[in-house]
Amino acid sequence: MEKKKSKTKLLVAVGIIGILLILLSEISFPTAKKDTEVTKNDYTSYAEQLDEKLTDIISSMEGVGKCRVMITLRSTSESIYAKNTENSQSTGSSSQNSEYVIYDGGNGDSPILLQENFPDIEGVAIVCSGGDNIAVREKIIQCVSALFNISSNRISVSKLSDDGRK
Repeated sequence: MEKKKSKTKLLVAVGIIGILLILLSEISFPTAKKDTEVTKNDYTSYAEQLDEKLTDIISSMEGVGKCRVMITLRSTSESIYAKNTENSQSTGSSSQNSEYVIYDGGNGDSPILLQENFPDIEGVAIVCSGGDNIAVREKIIQCVSALFNISSNRISVSKLSDDGRK
């Protein structure tokens, strides 16, 4: 009778340990959130850098004067990592197994980045002192279209109001 009690206790203990292991495997650690925040910050930083550079270029054009720029992006950036892909075929079926290629860097293991695609530009709005001049407006539209490879209907140029508020 005592053997049955000890076996039952052992089975209950093993069951509890198994449940605890399953629950622990479901816990997500905060490092994933940090990666997402970095991506959002990189996205915002990229847009701000484009705004600043375009403002510098346009404001240096003759007749433009004071200038403010806003660029909208279509999507976030995309990172493409190296993968090892293994195909296997057997009678009537085939399967593919892929895994990222990892290297041991100074800060720990990291995947090998092959390519990073920056976001596409959706549109550009420019407000400047010379925005009412047709020749200035045309030069700005041609410049922005050439820089970002977007059509002229995605570029808006307007006159800056007299008070030039921020």
